[in-house]
Amino acid sequence: MNALDEEKWMYEKFWCLLNDKQLMRVFEKFGPAAFRRSSVLEGFENFIKAHKFAGETVCEIGTLKGLTAVVLARYFKRVVTVDILDDEQKYEIARMLGINNIKFINVDDDYEKAAVLATYGFDAAYIDGDHTHDTESDFALVRRCGQVLMHENWSAQPSVLRLVGGLSNIVAGGKFALWRDK
Repeated sequence: MNALDEEKWMYEKFWCLLNDKQLMRVFEKFGPAAFRRSSVLEGFENFIKAHKFAGETVCEIGTLKGLTAVVLARYFKRVVTVDILDDEQKYEIARMLGINNIKFINVDDDYEKAAVLATYGFDAAYIDGDHTHDTESDFALVRRCGQVLMHENWSAQPSVLRLVGGLSNIVAGGKFALWRDK
């Protein structure tokens, strides 16, 4: 990446942060570490808006600090987010922001994740879990909903690229890809 591209990249990340009051509150209280490994500063909300990714209930795989769940809560009446890694800050962030339509579920392994997801109905899914090992299995767990948004659609995550490349009805932009069955 050359200096001009790097500057543009940084500007876009800061612009996402500066224009979002909730995310700025998180930044002010928890600092930049809260945003590490989060897709919220990569055009996540812009992609959601542009492709009308919204509905009643969204299932998210991969919670970490819960920042994408915070954004998803703006577009869905209910967010059910599942993760194998439990990060205590996600609860504090949701409480601080007064968000009460997110259900955080922690599981011990992929088997429990599958069992839990089988009990929930949802009309959309966002998968951003362990891309190296679980991309295809996570997609298989949620594809029944008919619209799945995926993060990490780029060369550093070949498993996501392979999955997206094998699907039809894909819209992609940045590191995001949205599959719809119709």
